[in-house]
Amino acid sequence: MGIEQYAIYLLIFTFGYVTSRTFYFFSSVRHSIRTLKIMHVVALSMLLNCIQEYAYVGAKKLATLEKCGVLPSDRIYKNAETAHEEIVDSFKRRSIASLIALHPQVFRPILQFEDWNSAMEYLEKNKKIVKLFLA
Repeated sequence: MGIEQYAIYLLIFTFGYVTSRTFYFFSSVRHSIRTLKIMHVVALSMLLNCIQEYAYVGAKKLATLEKCGVLPSDRIYKNAETAHEEIVDSFKRRSIASLIALHPQVFRPILQFEDWNSAMEYLEKNKKIVKLFLA
């Protein structure tokens, strides 16, 4: 065997190794993106559950005010209702902003939402994942 055959074997081995590593890299990227999207769905569903629980607490607070004789037309009732809505809206804005801020610039194109409404649309499209993880 001449040096040419050893060189061909070395080139074939190198080509196979580089090809294998390339396919592994792309496979890893695909799995990472899938995992990131699943994390988005799980995080958004947890945030939605938090807001639902807080809305229940707000409704109970308003019902308690009514039991105490405060009418829905009273200033105290309206202030409590307005404060509750402001807290929920602030929570929605801050939670989405912090979720987006956790992503480096490289992963920002993967995000398919930029505010609460688009996040809820994204969550609606991925109901199956939510049922799978949080059932």
